[in-house]
Amino acid sequence: MDFKKPFIMGGMALTLALAACGNVTDEEQADNEGTEEASEDSLSYSGANGDYTFNNFTVVEVPSTDEEGNETSVPAVAVEFDFENTTDNAVTPSESFSLDLAVRQLSDAGEAPTDNLTMDLEDGSEFDEGKAASSELVDAGESSTAVVVYGPLDPEMDTHLQARENPLEETEELDETLELDFSAVDSAESEESGEDSEE
Repeated sequence: MDFKKPFIMGGMALTLALAACGNVTDEEQADNEGTEEASEDSLSYSGANGDYTFNNFTVVEVPSTDEEGNETSVPAVAVEFDFENTTDNAVTPSESFSLDLAVRQLSDAGEAPTDNLTMDLEDGSEFDEGKAASSELVDAGESSTAVVVYGPLDPEMDTHLQARENPLEETEELDETLELDFSAVDSAESEESGEDSEE
């Protein structure tokens, strides 16, 4: 009986199995590297009231009224973020955001603060779920994905996401200039102006 043949076949099978494992390992390593790069590119912040990882900054239109009481709309930024409650109490993402962070507009003339317009954002948008989550309590140690909206914004000014100073404890510094696309809002305003002119 020839015992060499089974050994040779077994050795080949083992070699193929190891090669396959090697390929899987290489693929997993590439996937992990891609994930690490993505996480490095994302903006995050650790504040006194929670940890924030920012996913998107989108310019939206929020209903408003002008000085004469006429209905209009103003541009604002919808901030979508993952929130982790690092405090000992249940808190809402919106409240924690307002305590740790601020959306401000800056120019050579000075600083223009913005208001929390989250509840003014009309229902029926892609942000409905995040808007609802922003006002729901998150227990200590738990996480949530939420959306807050700040405005009104002046397209001619730079919009910054900044950390608030905390007099009670030292926190991270943050001053990020947001790259916002106002083109959708500008187009909508142009269409409205054209309709008004026709009337």
